[in-house]
Order: sequence, then structure tokens, then C-alpha cells
Amino acid sequence: MTPEEFSKSHIHHAFNAPYMFITQEGRVKNPEFLKEVSLILKKDDHIIVGCNSGGRGVRACVDLIEAGYENVSNMEGGYSAWVDAGLKPAGDKPAEELKTFCKFRP
Repeated sequence: MTPEEFSKSHIHHAFNAPYMFITQEGRVKNPEFLKEVSLILKKDDHIIVGCNSGGRGVRACVDLIEAGYENVSNMEGGYSAWVDAGLKPAGDKPAEELKTFCKFRP
């Protein structure tokens, strides 16, 4: 998730190491992604990657696996699927409001 998406809402007990940032030029890959992950997680930790809809999560998983992380999974459908399944996000905003916020991003 981008920092903007994560600050709006996220899944309980998640931390954010953004794979991409939103800039005036569009989305750009975070050059510090692997470093940020390495500050929190070890290469043999079980990592579940999530983004808004699943696409960025897949790319993040590939980078993590190529960097030697051994137990990496992508949350299929991302945060949107979490909300669609009726699961509760962190925070007190209505889930549909949070999903709408994320959905209008390009």
C-alpha cells in the first residue's frame, strides 16, 4: 500500500513498507523497499504481502523472493478483497468508505 492508503486504513497488526509511492509523475517504485522490510523482518519470517487489489503485492513478493526471503505469500485481491469479505480493518471508519478511497486511485 502507498503511505496514503495505509494511513487511511489497514489490516490490524500490519506494518507498511510501501512498494510504490504516488508522485506527480505517477507511481514509482520505492528504492528502499527491501531495506525497509529488512529492518523489521528476517529472511525466514512468514511474510504476507498486501496492497489495495493484489497487483503491487505480487510484484513485491517477487522482489522479496529474489532477495532471499523464504516464506512469502501475497494476499490475493488485497485490501479490497479483505473489505469485500466483511473483515474488519483497523480504525473506526466504515469499510466501504475506505474501499472507495482506495478504488479511485489509478
